[in-house]
Amino acid sequence: MSVRVVTGRWEQLGADAGAVRTEVFVKEQGIAAELEWDSWDPRSLHCVAYLERVPIATGRLLPDGHIGRMAVLAPHRRDGIGGQILTHLVNAARARGDLRLELSAQSYVASFYERHGFIAEGSPYDEVGIPHQKMARQLREPSPIEASEQHRQMPDGARLLERDWRPSGDPRGAVYLLHGHGEHSGRHEALARWLATRGWWVRSHDHVGHGRSSGARGVIQRDSQLLEHARLQLSAFTDACGSPPILFGQSMGGTLAAELALDPYTRLRGLILSAPALGFRLRLWERSLSAVMGRIAPAVAVASGLDPAALSHNPQVVADYRSDPLVHSKICARLARWMFASAERSIQDAQRLRIAALLLVPESDRIVDPDGACRFAEQASSALVTLRRYPDLHHEPFNERDEDKACVYADLSGWLEQIAH
Repeated sequence: MSVRVVTGRWEQLGADAGAVRTEVFVKEQGIAAELEWDSWDPRSLHCVAYLERVPIATGRLLPDGHIGRMAVLAPHRRDGIGGQILTHLVNAARARGDLRLELSAQSYVASFYERHGFIAEGSPYDEVGIPHQKMARQLREPSPIEASEQHRQMPDGARLLERDWRPSGDPRGAVYLLHGHGEHSGRHEALARWLATRGWWVRSHDHVGHGRSSGARGVIQRDSQLLEHARLQLSAFTDACGSPPILFGQSMGGTLAAELALDPYTRLRGLILSAPALGFRLRLWERSLSAVMGRIAPAVAVASGLDPAALSHNPQVVADYRSDPLVHSKICARLARWMFASAERSIQDAQRLRIAALLLVPESDRIVDPDGACRFAEQASSALVTLRRYPDLHHEPFNERDEDKACVYADLSGWLEQIAH
């Protein structure tokens, strides 16, 4: 008997996975059909086993590391098909960097999961009228982290606050993170620690005029100042690592990261752009005013007009942003002028991209126009660019609600695993 096992997204495998689940859970076990389908299906990785093109088994891996909806048609339950599905899902989780897997097993098949390394946790419980047991499997231990910070003096006199998150032992790679306008690198500590526990050495700095770095808030002294500082920081980090890092840019940091990545003299292993500021929702009079201010008062900072509620659907993230003393809402015309020009150059020159890139684009972004990132992806080589679009997410996908950012982390993890190997 030749069985073919395929993994993929819901749009690819949903019809076949759904057919198996309907047969097993709805018809055989009597579970209400409305309880079988949920919002996790489009967000999960699915696995389907085929016998002569007929789907006979399925399972799914959620973005948060839960395995579920394991089902095998009755005639094939002693053929080892369920084990093949489970093995494929475990390997997929390991490949994307998951540390731990959990599942809710129907109690009568708990021994099956035990044979595959899962351990029962807690007492049995009832779910949809059927006894269940929580089970888990540790894939690997998180790396301990050494966190540090210091100020670095730039040749132009600016003092930049630098943050470092390093895993103990030899790192599997390095990531340099560039934060967005008005904020600071400390707001991305959760992301940095997530990367570091998975073996990535992460470094970031507060841009001049931001966070705990020197300079008037939202002001740059010359169009190239952010670029010059980032080049120096990247060069020092590359020397410390002994190999080029992956460059990660969020929002305005994405503008900066894209320009650096297209510079042939920048040594990088890869590029990640998260809600990059490559497109802007500006009316004609606002662009005209910015151009005028750029000529007559380029260093005068004015209110940026950013609405904190547009950052995330997570109310705690919005509240923390509003109360953060290191956050500001100032921007000078010179900084705005640089962002507009840099974004346009990067889109025009995207075909010069020579490294693998991951673009994470929240389509409900009200702070930047997501079309800019999509235009960048269209101009660049499709062999190099992985584009992930999130219809319902706001500007900071890694700071969204847990159930939403899990998908973003899963996409990031899968891409990093490809880069690492």
